[in-house]
Amino acid sequence: MRKLGAALVGLSSLLFLFVPLTQAEIRYEVGRVSYESYSDYTRVFIGLTPGTGYVVIDLRNPPRLKVNLYPANLSSVSKEIEVQDRFVKKVRLDQETEKVVRVVLDLNISDPTSSVDLSGDGSRLLIEIRGPEEDLVAAVLKEKEAPIVKKEEIPSVTLPQKREKAVYTIVLDPGHGGKDPGAIGRSTGLKEKDVTLKVAKELARLLKNEEGIRVYLTRNTDRYISLDRRTEIANQLGGGMFVSIHVNSGYRRRATGVETFFNSRYSYGEGAEEVAARENRPLGSENVPDEAKLIIWDLIQDEYRSESNDLAHIVQKEMVQTAGREDRGVKSAGFYVLKGAAMPAILVEIGFLSNASEERMLGKEDFREKIALGIFRGLKRYYENKW
Repeated sequence: MRKLGAALVGLSSLLFLFVPLTQAEIRYEVGRVSYESYSDYTRVFIGLTPGTGYVVIDLRNPPRLKVNLYPANLSSVSKEIEVQDRFVKKVRLDQETEKVVRVVLDLNISDPTSSVDLSGDGSRLLIEIRGPEEDLVAAVLKEKEAPIVKKEEIPSVTLPQKREKAVYTIVLDPGHGGKDPGAIGRSTGLKEKDVTLKVAKELARLLKNEEGIRVYLTRNTDRYISLDRRTEIANQLGGGMFVSIHVNSGYRRRATGVETFFNSRYSYGEGAEEVAARENRPLGSENVPDEAKLIIWDLIQDEYRSESNDLAHIVQKEMVQTAGREDRGVKSAGFYVLKGAAMPAILVEIGFLSNASEERMLGKEDFREKIALGIFRGLKRYYENKW
């Protein structure tokens, strides 16, 4: 989701500049316009010719969302669509210039949140309007804690007596969520976002039964949170560790095993660059961090790089031993979701959804519990060594 006030350029808008001359005669048309009204959001759908780009502009007084489509031609669509629900008054379309169609959403709320996304095949634009962006940190703090189980059910790890009264905060980040499913298994259709949330909740359950540890999840439900917002949440919560949980997917279907990453400017380890590129891929209207922001993030993580490296090795070893999986090692790469964390931060890839066998395993509760237990043991070992 994006806060109104920022402009977005659709990356696909550049593609038409490089198409072969034989495609220059394609007529880029705006097709059917429709909408769906719900209690907490409104969605507007606009049919497009694949290859059409877009620019989003936020306007105030009165509140409007303007989307310029190009190259585009207005065909047999209504130029004004009445919506009149909680969020949107109406949608207006007109041919602004020879190759640009202007779409304006007249809004009923003054402080909306919006997202603008192209469908996978580029044939439809989805515009979503919601209410004001909530305070995610406040939402995390208000979430109901997982039930406490009996101490004997959890592997016993003694905390250092000298730190008995200290509180150590661990922030768990279930990868993807909401409109971002992450990797999707080829055999059963298992979604990465569902696996990561279940593993994170099990890991949180284990950690919450340990004296002296406070644990939070960046998301406790199937919701979308941008990459940079996740570490912002961890920083605001005063985290001592940040653990982002993901599931791998590779072009080689036989690839198996678990691997752990820490952030670095340069990729190290087989496949590290490929994994980082997949996890860093922006979703729809999410902005790619600019160079200045990336530099600041790197400076923040520089202070914790050695600790992140130590944490990654400990967690990787425990995860491999506990779950009995192939050890793909500790690697490093530039991950947006780790860069801004002002604490030791790692990203774990707990298996491959592109491998049919591991996809089935990841769908089973007992296997996810083994993975969570392995990460738990690694975090506890690191905690003991540092405190």
